[in-house]
Amino acid sequence: MLQASILLLIVSIWFPGATRIAGTDGSISFLLALFCGLVSLVPYAEATKRLHRTDTALATAVLTTSALIMVLSLLSALHADNPVRTMRAVFAQVFGFATIPTIALIAARPRSFEAIDRIGMTMAMMVAVTSCLVVIGLGDARFADRAEGYFKHANQLGIALSAGLPLVAAKLVASRRHRILLSVCLLAGLLGLVKSGSKTNFVLGVVGLGTFYGLYCIYLVIRKQRPVTVIAATVTAPILFQASFMMLQFLNPRAYKLLSLQLSGGEAHSIVSRQRLWSISIDLGLSHPFMGVGAGQWVGDIAPHSHNLFIDYFRTLGVPGLALVVIMVLLVVGYLISAVLHTLVDRGRSEQATEVNVMVLGTSVAVWNYLVANQMSDSFGPSTAAFFWLPLALLIVYRGMQRSLQNGLAKTPRLYVGTGSQLLEVEYASRTSP
Repeated sequence: MLQASILLLIVSIWFPGATRIAGTDGSISFLLALFCGLVSLVPYAEATKRLHRTDTALATAVLTTSALIMVLSLLSALHADNPVRTMRAVFAQVFGFATIPTIALIAARPRSFEAIDRIGMTMAMMVAVTSCLVVIGLGDARFADRAEGYFKHANQLGIALSAGLPLVAAKLVASRRHRILLSVCLLAGLLGLVKSGSKTNFVLGVVGLGTFYGLYCIYLVIRKQRPVTVIAATVTAPILFQASFMMLQFLNPRAYKLLSLQLSGGEAHSIVSRQRLWSISIDLGLSHPFMGVGAGQWVGDIAPHSHNLFIDYFRTLGVPGLALVVIMVLLVVGYLISAVLHTLVDRGRSEQATEVNVMVLGTSVAVWNYLVANQMSDSFGPSTAAFFWLPLALLIVYRGMQRSLQNGLAKTPRLYVGTGSQLLEVEYASRTSP
């Protein structure tokens, strides 16, 4: 039941505009997330006693911070101009309580590796499906020079794809099967990113892919493996980087022109308008430093959010909201940096250890891409928040698998690879057997 629910949730988050209830985008996604959270939260609280303390501490700290943000958002309805919109911030945090406990519980079950792999493959497939719908313009996924797919805005589609591409690349590198299919998914994702017309997310997506493959090459060099692959990647990386910009120039000339203007030091309209929006938002935050103007409130009549995660929380929830979101981001960034560093020096040689290590790198880059993208657009909105929580939940689970493999708890394919009770039972039995 949990696995089916999380897979349905993954599919639904790519179609917030097509899953409306009473005209509200992403309603079905929210209901699925609420169901996953209610079903998994109690057993997860018990399971945390048997998980690694670092992973438990991060999940607990992040979810506690998220809960406090929800409380502040609900309290802000008392003074907000539009109390209904305060629920937008609450919806965004609900995905955290849905994905982290649910995926952790799935990882604690028998055959957990296959189940988690299925979740990653579903994300990869949805990157390709959404991109293909954008290209052919089916349904709401119409394309002029800024395609929004089934999201409200093109930037939201760009955020989803830039966060999803590192996962696709990681699955492509780690998997021995479906490589042709995953290669098609990766190419389709890049094409969808070009069609979205989101310049920031296009650069972020391409750089994110380069970062992932760069980390993977460092991983191989440290382990003294596959030197031909490393040399080939070093030679082809600048060629592929240039090819991606040529694809943008050919398929979306307007986006290419604006991006060239920005990179050459010119002032594009989008940058100027964002700077003005940030200035107004900071002034509003300074005018309401303790309570903010209320979660989810418009920036006057200009925009629905501040197009910057930290500025938006300062404007809407004041200094307390800004402090909470800064704590959350610092916790997550510190965790993913630690995960990447430990992965690069990991000495595990088994096929399973390699796959887990590659997925740790891919999910880390995916989380990083989402955080960076929210410094220019969307401000952790409910339509894209799941693209932060899902990679983070997968990162925590893969990091737990990595620890288990490093500790020698999974020496044969018959042992369950996960962070749950089965692994600990195996360890306990091995220690107490005569």
